[in-house]
Amino acid sequence: PIVREHGAELVDIELSGVRGNQLVRLLVHKNCGVTLATCESISREVADLFDIEDPIAGRYRLEVTSPGLDRPLETDGDFTRAQGRLLKVVLTSGQAVKGRLVAWEADQIQLDSPAEIVARADITKANIEPEL
Repeated sequence: PIVREHGAELVDIELSGVRGNQLVRLLVHKNCGVTLATCESISREVADLFDIEDPIAGRYRLEVTSPGLDRPLETDGDFTRAQGRLLKVVLTSGQAVKGRLVAWEADQIQLDSPAEIVARADITKANIEPEL
């Protein structure tokens, strides 16, 4: 609820480190981009909640950040957010294709250039390509 109250979506939660010194990283997304102010506000509110609920035993560090452009597209939510964006897709054959994501389904994606339908099972890696 905290993330949604800031008009953002929780993309992932990453936990790393050892008990008593863990890093809790919240990856959040907003269509208009995630600002530092948004990350700070979410971080403060989540930290306050963690102080009350105490879900992590021992010490921890909390980070709130955006997933970034270089994050691989893996989930349905990733492909939904990438709709209309230019992608670079590496296939299991080793071939790399670039194209704008026109549509996606649970088992395939459709790129506009080249006009190609790619089975998601054949994708080794898919990323948003920066457009300058």
